[in-house]
Amino acid sequence: MPILYRDHSKVLDMIIDVNGLIIIFAIASIVAILAKLIRWPYTITLVLAGIFVVILGLETPAGLTLDRDLIFHILLPPLLFEGALHMRLSHLKENAKIIALLVLPGLMLSVFLVAALLNLAFPVYPFIILLLIAAIIIPTDPASILAFYKEMKVPKKLRSIVEGESVFDDGLAIVLFGVILTVIIAIETTGAAGVSSQNVVDGVAQFLKLSFLGVLLGIALGYGAYLVLRRINDKFTEVMITVILAFGIFALAETVEASGVLAVVVAGLILGNYGTRVAMAPSSRMTLLNFWSFLAFAVTSFLFIMVGMSVELSDIWDNIVLIIASVLCLWLARALMVFIIGRIVNRKSTELPKRWQITMWWGGLRGAIPIAMALSIPVYALFINDGNPANDIYFPYRDTIIAVTFGVVLSTLIIQGFTLRPMLRRLGFYGVSKKEAEAEEREVAALLKDSMDELSTLQEDGELSKQGYDWLTMRFGQINSQLITEMGSLIQEHGFIPKEEYIFTVHEALEQKKKAISDAWARNLISGSTGEKLIFEIESQIAALTSETAEEKLRSPVEILRSVTGTEVASIERNCGICMDLIGPGQSVIKCRCGTIFHLNCLENIDRCPICIAPLEKPGGLNS
Repeated sequence: MPILYRDHSKVLDMIIDVNGLIIIFAIASIVAILAKLIRWPYTITLVLAGIFVVILGLETPAGLTLDRDLIFHILLPPLLFEGALHMRLSHLKENAKIIALLVLPGLMLSVFLVAALLNLAFPVYPFIILLLIAAIIIPTDPASILAFYKEMKVPKKLRSIVEGESVFDDGLAIVLFGVILTVIIAIETTGAAGVSSQNVVDGVAQFLKLSFLGVLLGIALGYGAYLVLRRINDKFTEVMITVILAFGIFALAETVEASGVLAVVVAGLILGNYGTRVAMAPSSRMTLLNFWSFLAFAVTSFLFIMVGMSVELSDIWDNIVLIIASVLCLWLARALMVFIIGRIVNRKSTELPKRWQITMWWGGLRGAIPIAMALSIPVYALFINDGNPANDIYFPYRDTIIAVTFGVVLSTLIIQGFTLRPMLRRLGFYGVSKKEAEAEEREVAALLKDSMDELSTLQEDGELSKQGYDWLTMRFGQINSQLITEMGSLIQEHGFIPKEEYIFTVHEALEQKKKAISDAWARNLISGSTGEKLIFEIESQIAALTSETAEEKLRSPVEILRSVTGTEVASIERNCGICMDLIGPGQSVIKCRCGTIFHLNCLENIDRCPICIAPLEKPGGLNS
């Protein structure tokens, strides 16, 4: 007999089949293993698995239906927040012009172009309904696209552009969808013949209001959470604060009539770029990122299985002609948008190569956001609770809109999902070996100088007092520990350290050292001339980091890490190379050939040493 849970709160009144949930996650786990074995895209395999289990006769768990409340308030916040945590503001700034063109005029023109093309082919449907369909199916799914990009070693700049476009497209498309929905309801309830100029003005005003308030709320609460995190040092409390922020800010935004999506994204950006890197210890940051990665994985698994189980194949077949037309219009509109913007940004320099544009066009897979919008359409434009259904005003073409949305999402996931990897390979994005990637990392890292040695030299020359030396050494050591942890995290995610990620991580560490020098100068721990020398040294390292000419001889990986962190192997041996906690007597450890020691339980998902990139042999652990 299934275990049932009833929520008696005023907000929700539903029965949840716990056994059904367990079955869904069991299916997701099996699919994850199967997808890796057969090398199919994970999200596509999940949807197909959901359809398959329905064919076998398994129904969705009692009390769980993919409606707006479940998707928007429970499933969407962790997906948006986790994605924003990993986005870098520096990357967004570098590609701001391209992203802005794709998101603002690109989104609007794509929506109107798809609606206009569909109106030519299907004049039987009101244009405002086709405009609503276009707004629903335009947003792309960053999770599905970036999974391909990481696997195929697509350049970080292109990944940043696509990620930025997808995330902000989601927010603005949801706002635009809400505005069009409001206009349709107003037309149906007032009996107006069509869209009036006042409807348009009100719609634009509502769009601007929702967007502005969403961004403002995200900035305010994101910065507030950052200030709180700076004053505590407990990793579990810090994780809980981010959970409250991600879910709470969405609910609050909905209450004050702001965009919850934009609020979550902006808050996640602030915490990901300042909170985790400035206000958290390295071990807390690892815990936080691992938690959100798992939560996003679990939510994605549940969502796409439920999508497959919720598809009404008969409805899709009844609207197959409109679905095929919508997919073709979608492809055409995105191609025009991407290639036109590509020509605009490439007028002075080639910022978007042709093969990048092709990748961006065909990589426009659709996912959870369109389904969430379609299912949030109310059954009634106006519900009159007088016991007479004839007086109720139904929302026009609701079933058609939902069927088209499901059909478009399935089509893009299956057709583009199965052909994207071969296309990327054909365009030359695949084939960079780990050995070549590591050689690039060494080439870049070999340009760095040893800032810790500079401290020692200044102390020996009498230019740096013992107090200033001790204070800076302590601060530099903390920064080095965080840098080593970042290296371990990158290896855990990719199996090696991608060059562009490496440059970004080292650059941030050097910027933190500059700040430490400025703080020491402000505290009168060092003199002005000493501070200027140290800052000049750090700035030289930053300049060398992105230099394209490497005149220095390449060094071994251990020498590279010493160059970056100023940490000798002898000092590394006192702490675990992953968590950086002091190794105590009797703890199970593993020692790499470079001399680094790790806690055995820190190496559960790590196969390479973050210091020298060498494979780690795990014979069962040694006792220190």
